[in-house]
Amino acid sequence: MPVHIKGRGPRQNRRLVPWPRWVQVLREDRDRHAAARAEARAHADLRPGERLLAVACAAGGDLLAATDWALYHPTGQAWARLGWEQVDRVDWDEGRQVLILTGLTPAVPVRTVLHLAKAWDLPAVAAERVSWAKVFDQRISLTGVAGARVVARRIPSEAHVTWLVIAGHGLDPGNPGIRAELESALTELQAVTGIEDATDPRPGLSRLRPTRP
Repeated sequence: MPVHIKGRGPRQNRRLVPWPRWVQVLREDRDRHAAARAEARAHADLRPGERLLAVACAAGGDLLAATDWALYHPTGQAWARLGWEQVDRVDWDEGRQVLILTGLTPAVPVRTVLHLAKAWDLPAVAAERVSWAKVFDQRISLTGVAGARVVARRIPSEAHVTWLVIAGHGLDPGNPGIRAELESALTELQAVTGIEDATDPRPGLSRLRPTRP
């Protein structure tokens, strides 16, 4: 016999309606993302003061972490670190899920190619951070010889700008005359832009580098 409740009709048996599949997928992705962020905080070799901004999972299952200062990705049993000021450009192939970071300084690989299984927002964060680090980038010509590339980058962990001179093909940084011209060009550019280098490479222009292969 139906049970009557004042003000309501007979109570009907209601079947539980399953959540749509896409809702379940979203929940699973959210949980996986949260777990990846927790793992990055626990295991990535972050420096004091760094803020975790994004994470991603590589195709092989490894974890990547992007902070406001750098990108971290495992290499064997250790974490490799790429400071944003060390990266020349970021390329993201969404179709292939491949993130490519081109190195700027000799201290890092020429190219770091990362195949991602779950990118989340890490590629966008990497592109934004590298763009933020760029302050100045210009090619200069020297009389009678090849030119050079002069760049200035913010170093977020140290809150200052550093300059780097990259010698072009055919330019010998060891030649005293060439070196003097580059020092003069760098001094002029710093004066024109008003950008000072808290780690001024002169005397000796220690940040002068040959063109990368």
